[in-house]
Amino acid sequence: MGQISDLQKRDALARLLDDSHLEGTDRLRAFLTYIVEEELSGRGADIRGKTIAQDVYGRDTADGVDPENIVRVDARRLRQLLELHYEGSGKHDPIRLCIDTGGYRPRFEAALTSPDMVDPVKARGAWFPVAAFTSGGIIGAVLAAFLIQDEKPVVQEPSPGNLTSVEPYLLQRAAIYEKSPTALQAFNLANQARAMIFPIFDRPRQLLVLSVFERVIELDPDYFGGYAGAAQALATLAVLTPPSEDKDNYAKAAMELANEAVRLAPDQAWSQSAKSWAYFADRDYEAALTLGRRASHLDPDDGAVLDFLGAVALFSGEFEEAVEIADRQSLLDSSNQRFANRNISGAANFHLGDYRKTIERFEEAKQLGDPLSAPSLAYTVAAMSALGRDRDARARLAELERAWPNAPIDEMLRNTHSNAEHADAVVQELIRLGWISPSGRHSTSQ
Repeated sequence: MGQISDLQKRDALARLLDDSHLEGTDRLRAFLTYIVEEELSGRGADIRGKTIAQDVYGRDTADGVDPENIVRVDARRLRQLLELHYEGSGKHDPIRLCIDTGGYRPRFEAALTSPDMVDPVKARGAWFPVAAFTSGGIIGAVLAAFLIQDEKPVVQEPSPGNLTSVEPYLLQRAAIYEKSPTALQAFNLANQARAMIFPIFDRPRQLLVLSVFERVIELDPDYFGGYAGAAQALATLAVLTPPSEDKDNYAKAAMELANEAVRLAPDQAWSQSAKSWAYFADRDYEAALTLGRRASHLDPDDGAVLDFLGAVALFSGEFEEAVEIADRQSLLDSSNQRFANRNISGAANFHLGDYRKTIERFEEAKQLGDPLSAPSLAYTVAAMSALGRDRDARARLAELERAWPNAPIDEMLRNTHSNAEHADAVVQELIRLGWISPSGRHSTSQ
């Protein structure tokens, strides 16, 4: 096909603006229209995050903050929406609009006549890391719709003369509703998605949770929780990804969103916890521990904050601190399915040599419905093996291999522990029982 005309480019833009995915997203529509008009006017090379922030959002740096954070977030969302459009209603569009990662200048290309002709390497480079979110984004959009329907939209206004008897969370929701109904919707959805983050070793779960938090940001771009939650999901994806460009991109995106959460709400424990986890994904363990501890002091009753701090302490080798954080009596007394404290306690006790406590904690977690993952069962197997209970250990190993037949447990643990020897302490016990890594390696790191 020859040169793409301005008329064809405008037609490509019009097709996108007509897509139902962009309904109700005025800011994204303005963003998309702006960059196309700038390109058509010959100013495409001059498009920058700063110019978009000023010309589209009316923001500048006069208040001492970085207005480009929201531009980066919106560009990421636009790339995902473009992918959804061209996979769905726009799959037959003759001209496709792309926004390459690392910039905001639109690029137009003629659609290939057959999907089989698409170069997967070129396609991946054009929209990473959104490519990794696509399947999770579609499922997450459906899940978000389900969760929103499950919310209780009616907010009873407390009587002015009876405020002392009203539950604080009702007052909080009433105050948020006064801002806007969509703000309350975002708040409720964020709290529901936050309860789904653990277990962290479930990659599809993290992709799904990320897409829900992206919906939260869309509903209320000024709510810190959307950015904090998305940052934690992205940081977890970085932790789970072997060393690569993908891993670096996840970590960078996580830190950008965590910084936005802190900018919006620096005094909120969740914001500080999100930045702590972003530092952990970047393997800055000292900074991760410092901010995690700060978050726990800001809200010592926030179980999710404590779980992330416990995870940071565990994987940083601070096992005593991990046990102290995890063994919160108020949470050990009953089932708290959103929390991972028993799993954290069990793993930390393994590294402290208390194998019986490890087994006890993981058994409690299983019975009470806490988050469960392949490493959880691996720690139980390793503890039984260390105690010489080979028969029980092999039975549990068989359970592990049935439930997660291809789980790269060695890579999972080495990607999360700051010290490979701590991961190998678990893996060695599995290998002694006959476990073979899916990667084919049958030895631990030296």
